[in-house]
Amino acid sequence: MRRQTLVLLCLLPTTPALAAGFGLREQSTEAMGEAYAGAAATASDAGFLAYNPAAAAGTSGGDFALSAVSIMPGSSANYTTALTAAGTPAGGNAQPKDFIRNAIIPDIAIRQRLDDRWSVGFSVSVPWGLATRYPIGWAGRYHGTSTKLTTINITPVVAYDLAPGFTIGGGIQAQYAKGTLSSAVDIGTLGALSAIPGSVPGGMDGSSTINASGWGYGFVLGARAELDDGWTLGASYRSIVHHTLSGSWDFSLDSAGLGAAIRSATTLLSNTTTKAKVATPAELQFSLRKQFLERWTFLATADWTDWSSFKNLTAVAANPAQPNDVTIANWKSSWMASVGAEYAATDDLTLRVGAALDESPAPSATLETRVPDANRTWVAIGATWHATPAMDLKLSFGHLFDNTRPINQTAAMTGNALRGTLIGTSASNVNVLGLALDYRWQ
Repeated sequence: MRRQTLVLLCLLPTTPALAAGFGLREQSTEAMGEAYAGAAATASDAGFLAYNPAAAAGTSGGDFALSAVSIMPGSSANYTTALTAAGTPAGGNAQPKDFIRNAIIPDIAIRQRLDDRWSVGFSVSVPWGLATRYPIGWAGRYHGTSTKLTTINITPVVAYDLAPGFTIGGGIQAQYAKGTLSSAVDIGTLGALSAIPGSVPGGMDGSSTINASGWGYGFVLGARAELDDGWTLGASYRSIVHHTLSGSWDFSLDSAGLGAAIRSATTLLSNTTTKAKVATPAELQFSLRKQFLERWTFLATADWTDWSSFKNLTAVAANPAQPNDVTIANWKSSWMASVGAEYAATDDLTLRVGAALDESPAPSATLETRVPDANRTWVAIGATWHATPAMDLKLSFGHLFDNTRPINQTAAMTGNALRGTLIGTSASNVNVLGLALDYRWQ
């Protein structure tokens, strides 16, 4: 089962980021319907293992959850200045659209109570990811044409009931990451800077594609307490996971032969192997639930993500003549806050609603085209139908409003010596639709 699940996830499309930075929160359709309010305090199905390992104790027997979230984004940009590193116009489409791609995020989780104290759980989820793809000849092509990051988290956990209603839990993260960075290469400017006759900046493009992957490991910890008067509190911590990704760095050259001449003389632009270090950040979450008026439940969450670990992305070539590919980030830690409510309309139907504010970790000084991040406002609705005593069907819908943000990348910035200058704005919005099946046994 484990191998089949891993293969299935690898075959699915790369996911665009929905939470701040390149985070993804869509591990539970139920949680999505409340904009993730109360996620670390909830244990109604196995999908909540992604938010708190102590949720493993939320079953009296055992259960599993299957979830799929469809992401339907819209994106646009307007660049007023696009120059090569030689200072000449880059040309190409300066108003790209739909560069954030549609995708599906899957999740599977299972848990089992062993006795009156111990429970175990296992989940396979996609907690981090992004995907942007621009037209090959667009105006900002030297800053990026395609960017992909896919992660798969395999997380076994164990939970222990210290006392009735008070549970602690923990587990390990085995995280696979695969990334792709593609961009056009301004071979014409490279030739002009080397005083090669006939070089045309912006008119003799090649391309660069970096593919790399690897495994990293971390841990998760959590606690959950059911208090008097309908209160439930939850807290969880997901550790940073460090990756050293290894792979290939391949170049295609211009049709005029300038790149081939440079490769022959200097070994620049030669296909090589590469390594890059990437870290997925630590995350701390606090949640609460409060039942009131018999059929109503109030929910809230505060979530802190330590994006300050993402200082830069640097690909180092095995070819010593090839300069590193460097993207400066200098991201900062960020918060998400959400509130929501559940209403038990009937014994078989539960309705939910939620809203959230999600802070971007990307400072304006380093914002770039590969991750055109922005503050987000979430609104979401959802429902659970108790189809049988053993099975629930869940449906959620959410909309994300992203702020328009300026992008101001200049040729003088670190890593942009051959990319040139790109100045303008980027904006996006996203619709998300989630479906889930939960099945229980004793």
